[in-house]
Amino acid sequence: MNNPIIAQLGANLVEAATRNGASIISTKIKAAKSKKEYKETISELEEIIYDLLNDKSEIQSIAQAYEQELVAQKITEADIKYITDNLLPILSGLIPEDDKEQLEQFKKILSVETLTIMQLIGFNYKQAIGEPLTLLLRKTIEAKIPTDSKTNIDYILAMANIANDAESTKRFYQLTHQQMLEE
Repeated sequence: MNNPIIAQLGANLVEAATRNGASIISTKIKAAKSKKEYKETISELEEIIYDLLNDKSEIQSIAQAYEQELVAQKITEADIKYITDNLLPILSGLIPEDDKEQLEQFKKILSVETLTIMQLIGFNYKQAIGEPLTLLLRKTIEAKIPTDSKTNIDYILAMANIANDAESTKRFYQLTHQQMLEE
């Protein structure tokens, strides 16, 4: 799983767990007890307790963040049922009559049982299917955006004219180089 949020949470957890491990706390307590001054010993022990409470709070926050990340990746039983009930009729309308065998394969893959089992073994539908579909849809929409081919042709011709003339090329380079320096 290439999730930078989960990786960062793991690093934070390791840091919090090692910061005040058992041996470190034991050493701190021994050092505090060796003090001759009663108030100083109490103060150091209170500081140890305060640090431990802060670490406990941080570890609980990390656990909650882990839970939120994992819940965000999980599809609920109701979601799975909705997908199977609604996606298959859409697919049957899109698949040509001579490819109905393909529809039967989709029915097996998109069954409640299959989706549930795959999710239980760690399959992330949102990452594996949702993100590529989002990207595909974005590219499809972007491909439909009309481009002004006349403007593109004019730009290409202007650049070709500049490239054919050494003085124009030099001025163009100076102009664009100067703009990059100003930015």
